[in-house]
Amino acid sequence: MDDRVTAAAVAATGTIIGALIQLRAAWRRQVAERARGAPVTKKSRRGPVTAVFLLLIAAAVAGFALSQYLVGRSDRDSATVRSEMQTQLAQISAAAQRLERATQINPGSTTHADDDRHGADPVTATATLGPCHARAAAADGAPACSEQEALRVTLCVSVPSSAVVTDLGLYARPEDSARSWTDSRAAAGQDVGRARFADKPFERAESDQTKQVCTGFSAWDGEHATSARLVVKYATSPSPAAHEASQVVVAPVSDRGP
Repeated sequence: MDDRVTAAAVAATGTIIGALIQLRAAWRRQVAERARGAPVTKKSRRGPVTAVFLLLIAAAVAGFALSQYLVGRSDRDSATVRSEMQTQLAQISAAAQRLERATQINPGSTTHADDDRHGADPVTATATLGPCHARAAAADGAPACSEQEALRVTLCVSVPSSAVVTDLGLYARPEDSARSWTDSRAAAGQDVGRARFADKPFERAESDQTKQVCTGFSAWDGEHATSARLVVKYATSPSPAAHEASQVVVAPVSDRGP
């Protein structure tokens, strides 16, 4: 508390105590005079009036001291709040500067993070199976292979473990065909000219950070090689998973069917 406010409060307290003592003394004198039957003089009448006047002065001084105390306390509270706000603003500014420096060092990080949330570029696996020669072609034109004797291959692509497949495209065409991949789309389990994709794709773990999305493909054309392609589109969760779409993985199952 300020020294001036303290002095005013002490003075007001002393004045109030003195006025109360004076009032008590005047009241006792009046009671004694009335008991004796003595007339009330002007001097005895002025005693209470003076005490009340002193009480008013003391109350004014005490009110002033209280107001000054409250003002000082409010100023201190305001200063504390301003100090805390300035500290928080300084912390926010420092964090913004660090973020700006990090963005300047790696300007592509924001773009990569957005790609991870909304979807990544598709990943592709392509394989080619040669003509099937399970047995010599018959003179009557019977095929050299049946579907049970087909060549088989498994096409896999690697995606982050948190990826969710949004589209899985299957494409097949003869190796010497001029038809575009777009026009060569096939469905799972569909016969596409002595070739077929498996009925269902499947996933399998590859590492702690990645997994494989795979499908099987078989071809039993005895005259032409057949190319197959797997295209996987996926989206990742908001967690900062690494975008790890790896190169094509082609895993032959067997040279011919059972």
